[in-house]
Formats: sequence, C-alpha cells, structure tokens
Amino acid sequence: MLNEEIIPLVIDSLDKYPLSQPQDIVKLLYQREFGPAHAVADPEAAKRFLLEEYSSTIQEEGVLCEYIGGGYARLLLSRLDANGVTPEEAAELFVKSAAPAGEKSAFAEMLLELARDPFIAGLMPGLPGYIADHVAAGCPAVHHSERYRAAYAPAYRVIRAELLAKRII
Repeated sequence: MLNEEIIPLVIDSLDKYPLSQPQDIVKLLYQREFGPAHAVADPEAAKRFLLEEYSSTIQEEGVLCEYIGGGYARLLLSRLDANGVTPEEAAELFVKSAAPAGEKSAFAEMLLELARDPFIAGLMPGLPGYIADHVAAGCPAVHHSERYRAAYAPAYRVIRAELLAKRII
C-alpha cells in the first residue's frame, strides 16, 4: 500500500538525481523501509568503514542530511565538517540506527503497487520490470547503480532522523 510519502519521495529523488536507475529507486525505498540494519552486522567494522570513507570524502558546505521517509535520513559524509559533526559522532549515529525494522512482504507489496502506478512508470519506464525481478528475488538489499555512483559519488549513512534532530537542535 502506497502512502502519501512514497510517490513524492520517488519524484524528489528523480529531480535531485536524474541519472538514477531503477535499482537506485529501489535502494532508496529499501533504506526507507529497513534502515541500515543490514549494513551493521559488525558495529566496529561499520564504524571503521565509515571513518575510512570519510577520510577520502571531500568536504563541502550544505545541508547535513536528506530525509528519506519512514523516520530515516541519509547523513551526508561530505557535509559533516560544515555542520560540526565529527566522523566519530556520525559512526555512532549510524550504529545506533541499526535496529531491525520493516517487513519484507509489506515492502514487496508496496513496490508492486508502485510499479503499477502509471505516473511513476511514465517517469521511469524500466522501474516496473526491475521491481518485478527484485520482488521475485526476495527483495534483497542492493547497491547504487554504476551510473549513479559515477555521477553522484554517494557517501552517506542511513540514520534514524530523530537521532540527528537531537544532535542539531
């Protein structure tokens, strides 16, 4: 069941990242549904990986995060310095956000409903077919597409937005 958050989220993402591929939209929706739990099997390793990625990420001005719905946000590693957040704080927020969430069958149902939406299918014609294959595969976590990575060099961590709100208020 699509809620009022899903279609605007997809449209906003396609506006911000017009080179997105179907798997990038599914990744976004997966993160919105399940948060970062799949990426934090080993909290210490997850923290180390974040610190390594931060050290090779060029810092810039701008907003610290992008809200992705479902209570989650993408914490942009390239904006930590400009917003007074240490990489250690970012790692802690990431690990604290890793509680299991979401339900695969509800996620699959939402994806299939999105695939049937004629407006979304018109925006991204390849999305319905990708979703059908993704659901048939059991809705696994996916990486960003090569095209997305080349165009946008994503460097972020999904965190519970409420934890960030406490940090910046």
